Amino acid sequence: MDKEELIDGYFEGSLSQNQLDELEHFRKTDPDFASQFEFQSELQRSLKKQERKEIKEMFAEIEGKRVKNGTKVIRLRPWMAAASVALLIGIGSWLLFFDRGGLNADELYNANFAPYENVVHPIERGEQIEDLETRAFNAYEEGDYLMALELFKELQLKKNDPYIDFYKGIVLMQLNDHKNAVPLLDGYIANNGELKDRAQWYLALCHLKLNNIDESKIILGKMAAQDGFKSDAAEQLLDAIE
Repeated sequence: MDKEELIDGYFEGSLSQNQLDELEHFRKTDPDFASQFEFQSELQRSLKKQERKEIKEMFAEIEGKRVKNGTKVIRLRPWMAAASVALLIGIGSWLLFFDRGGLNADELYNANFAPYENVVHPIERGEQIEDLETRAFNAYEEGDYLMALELFKELQLKKNDPYIDFYKGIVLMQLNDHKNAVPLLDGYIANNGELKDRAQWYLALCHLKLNNIDESKIILGKMAAQDGFKSDAAEQLLDAIE
């Protein structure tokens, strides 16, 4: 695995422990590698921070909060430039990946699945973990999915916010229980949840994992026809399936 693949693998969460050790070695001994890694890290943080901000604003608008500043200024934001760089990098990775050919459903699923970022209840470092919602999302972010599932179930008994089904669905996918993830994501989409475009992507992946290829293709086709979340990835995955 070359150095660029190490960096890509790190952010995809696919590196083995030996590869992580190798990456850490290069970070300490190769200034160019360290610089490239830091650039990618900053890019990831920038994109996640912006997505959190926009979704938070979306929820605030739904709850009836008004934006005080009514002046609209159209300009190219810094994160858009970062997103363009990420898109170019992503296209290169996709071309290399699909050039292999003959990939089965499991391989396609593994290449595309990653748990969705916690954009509903971000947890700041050093924050004291006391309330149930914070505990649930902390377990989710830490990868303790069995605990996260139990806490989300408990949370849902106290506040039945629609987003809980979305994250429960992803937790079940992580626990390889795609069959039970499907109705949660289906229901969230049917109820017009605010992250329904994200839920469609994960629902398509669920059907792919369950080998329900026709159902997956229908969802991916709808996503590819829209200029929205993962529309390009949906089109490429659809091409790979067909």
